[in-house]
Amino acid sequence: MRQFINTGVFVRHCIALFIIAGLIGAAGISSSAELFGELGVEGRYCNGETTYHISFDEPWSSGGRGESELEFPIDCYMAGVNVIVGNRYPENPRQTQNRLSLTWLGVIHDRGGVMKDSDWIENDAAYGEPPHTGRDLYTESDAELKGMIVDAGYSYLFRLNNILTLGPMIGYRYHDFKYDIYGYRGIYWNTPVSGEGQVLEYKVTYRIPYVGLSSELSFGKKGQFQLHLTCGYSDWVEAEDRDDHLLRSKLSEGDCEGEAWLASLTAGWKSTPHWAVGVGGEYIDIETRGTQYQSWYAGSLIGTTVEVDDVITSSFWSALIKISYVHRN
Repeated sequence: MRQFINTGVFVRHCIALFIIAGLIGAAGISSSAELFGELGVEGRYCNGETTYHISFDEPWSSGGRGESELEFPIDCYMAGVNVIVGNRYPENPRQTQNRLSLTWLGVIHDRGGVMKDSDWIENDAAYGEPPHTGRDLYTESDAELKGMIVDAGYSYLFRLNNILTLGPMIGYRYHDFKYDIYGYRGIYWNTPVSGEGQVLEYKVTYRIPYVGLSSELSFGKKGQFQLHLTCGYSDWVEAEDRDDHLLRSKLSEGDCEGEAWLASLTAGWKSTPHWAVGVGGEYIDIETRGTQYQSWYAGSLIGTTVEVDDVITSSFWSALIKISYVHRN
């Protein structure tokens, strides 16, 4: 099974992407092109969830076929920095030709939220329960989130007219979310259950190389207003997670692959020649499938290992605001 991404490897991948994209872009920059750079601070509110869903087959005496799903909330504020470098078209300095960007965001305030744990058991009698339709076990717990998002991208934009550009983009995105889960309250079949203290530690990592389209619309007498739209897709997503179920002394590690869709829209206003303000939104949807590797590190099942089918998904939207300093040559 693959290990969680090494920070040094991730950084090298980002540097390699920037070098390759920079060489591609430099080939298309004329000597009269206006170069520019932007350094900005960005804040976001993010809302959504990340989930893993497993399916397994046990002997009939142990419950038969079953499913389990854990849904972790994303309800937080993030902040970070945004760097953009590129060049404008010589024939129209309001329009971008090459655009290379890097964004780093970290969670600065988690609004909390509820982690939902659901289980479906085929043979209820194996647990001394009468036949039960639908979900058999359900609990809710308090969740605390820490994490970060890094996105590096390059786009080459073709002029369609004096205000609109459109072109291809490539990028690499990295998500790293960590949860501490406390307490539980709910019902097992028809019996209320509850408990206190930390019950679970969870970490999920997404690595998303993507391709897509980027477009900019400039308007206003001096081109001071701008809309920037991106639509991306990835069929190369790698997702890995780690669930340390403290109550059961059980460690579950998932290794999945799949796809993702990304879309963003930002409206910008250059309030002065060197300062710009932007607001916008973003949505991302990720779905991956693979295997979860389970092992028990204490108790009567210590040393036992199991492999089950696993689906790791995530979807969330974010609203953003940023302020940037713009430098031109």
